[in-house]
Amino acid sequence: MESPTAILPDGPPPPQSTVFGELFGLVHQNRWPVILAYVLLVVENLLRLAQPFLLGQAVNGLLTSSYLGLWWFLAGHAGHMFVQFARQMYDTRVYSRMYAKRVTNLVCNQREANIPTSRVAARASLSRQFITFVEQQVPKLVSSLFSCVGAIAMLFYYDWRIVIACLVIALPVFVLNYIYSHSVKGVSRVLHDRWEDEVEIIEKASDEEVAAHYNGMTNCWVKMSDLEARTTGLTEFFVMGLMAFALLTICRIPGILAGDIFAVFRYLMMFVMGIDTIPRLVEQFARLKDIVQRL
Repeated sequence: MESPTAILPDGPPPPQSTVFGELFGLVHQNRWPVILAYVLLVVENLLRLAQPFLLGQAVNGLLTSSYLGLWWFLAGHAGHMFVQFARQMYDTRVYSRMYAKRVTNLVCNQREANIPTSRVAARASLSRQFITFVEQQVPKLVSSLFSCVGAIAMLFYYDWRIVIACLVIALPVFVLNYIYSHSVKGVSRVLHDRWEDEVEIIEKASDEEVAAHYNGMTNCWVKMSDLEARTTGLTEFFVMGLMAFALLTICRIPGILAGDIFAVFRYLMMFVMGIDTIPRLVEQFARLKDIVQRL
């Protein structure tokens, strides 16, 4: 099979792109719609961050026959739902138009460079992952940051020792995800190689070669899943220790109210959920690093 580099026109090689460069260019070309989408995202997360505190105040108030905290909690929850639904509907319209524009430019440029049709088709499909990253993974990253940093800030209001415990488990979690990113990048490279050859495999290969191709892709997905499960599983051991420490610490505070205990554990769960999203974000970013080299 003739490699794409062998049929490119003569001349100096194009400058190497990076994932950040591609994402920045994509966002810059559509900056105002994307800025509004991210403003809605920040407002949504601020309202989400306030919910455990408002819920704790509502519980404390109801225990003393006061309904003011309950009304504040209901107002905050209603505001969060409204912004969340509005952002989801807006995002779909913005990012669908971005994909149509990007894939049109990609196909036209690759055809002018005489790239084989099978590879253009595969790369058009792969390019969708950049839109998906901006549409889904960046909001998840923002939510994860709000969950981790925001939860730590709110936990400091209740007890600084729990904050120290959260920061302590952050170091091993970072190391685990650093190892995970290097492992998943190698698997992604093999998967994308097979993806680019898929059209020609379907068109020309024997039945045995077709089976080997799809079995190879299946093995890549299995390896990615195993790597993620291993990283997530090891992370959960640190999370279990954090939850036990927090339970022992918060329940020993003299005069602690039931609503405050509930709020602390809601913030702890928010912090844990933020940590749990890291492996998936690392995987997506590692795959984009390989894709950008192909595009």
